[in-house]
Amino acid sequence: MSHSPDHSHPIEDSEKLKRSEVVRELVLQEAVKNYRPPEIFSAVKEIATETLDLGECVKELRLKEVTNIKYKVRGPLDTHLVGDPKRELDIREAISFLKNRGYLVERYEIPDLSTYGFVFMHPNHLKNLEQHSWLSLIDSTHKTNRYDCRLFTLYIRNSYGCWDVGAHFFVSKENSETVAMESNAIKMAFPGLKNGEQECDVFFCTVHVMRTWMSKIYEKKTRQKMLHAMHKRTRIGCESLIQEAINECANLTIKKYILRNYAKNMHQWALWARQHSPLLLQVTSTNVLESYHSELKRITSPKHGLIVALDDKKQTDSERVAYEFRTKKISFIGVDDEILTEIHKFPFPVQQMIIKEYCAVDG
Repeated sequence: MSHSPDHSHPIEDSEKLKRSEVVRELVLQEAVKNYRPPEIFSAVKEIATETLDLGECVKELRLKEVTNIKYKVRGPLDTHLVGDPKRELDIREAISFLKNRGYLVERYEIPDLSTYGFVFMHPNHLKNLEQHSWLSLIDSTHKTNRYDCRLFTLYIRNSYGCWDVGAHFFVSKENSETVAMESNAIKMAFPGLKNGEQECDVFFCTVHVMRTWMSKIYEKKTRQKMLHAMHKRTRIGCESLIQEAINECANLTIKKYILRNYAKNMHQWALWARQHSPLLLQVTSTNVLESYHSELKRITSPKHGLIVALDDKKQTDSERVAYEFRTKKISFIGVDDEILTEIHKFPFPVQQMIIKEYCAVDG
């Protein structure tokens, strides 16, 4: 037997092959979740090293290999997102897809200007809008489809203080016609505006304003003066600082820019106009919505059609918060059981507040 050809692997090689298969299986499990390749790579390394004691084996794993596995796994799952190559058929497919999932959809089009779009919302989202539309964020994102249609989102805080989607709408261009279509979409979401039953104040995102100033108001001293005006607590103080910025600016182009875009609408971008509301002073930007769009873009692609890879995780998170709001019970060492029983009658966030106050009083 010692002279016969041996086609079997040594035990060490066999074990190494088994460990490699375990690592590959981990990559497959993470790839199905549609995380980005670097995130999959990090997660697999962490699980393999800390949980499975495969630190040596996972060292051989390469990011390129993870990327190839991810796209091999996700390809068939994302086929429906590619859509029809003809735009009109793609739009119809997208609307049909959304309606089949229970969404309310309405299409808008201006044929002579080649401008089109559609608004869609779930009935659950519509209920949230009806009840909590007093504070709504709106922002757009791009590179979610091959037509470069902008995806706008209305974002609201629901009954449980959790940010949630109110509505989405696609628009083909960001111009004056688009603004008209946005207005139609918002009126569909808030019918009271059209009927004269509601009023709406529009505030600008302070972060977007400051980003714009970085490129448009490129004289540092003038820009600093405008930033000071933004954070002034009184209207008269804000007006005074804006006038100082204009008077002291040596660049005629910047002067005209400030006069045209910021001198007459300071109630929309300056914080003095929000002093009446602690919540408006806390929510001065659309950063939370930008974060949501970043997560949404993780599961979309510029190669996709207009069928949206909806973020079901956001809806799941909202449902979890709603469930815990009424059912979750706080536990705390040092508090009498009878007192805890009474505290448990309140919603979970209120339980947390009561315990905090109890500890402050009890020392």
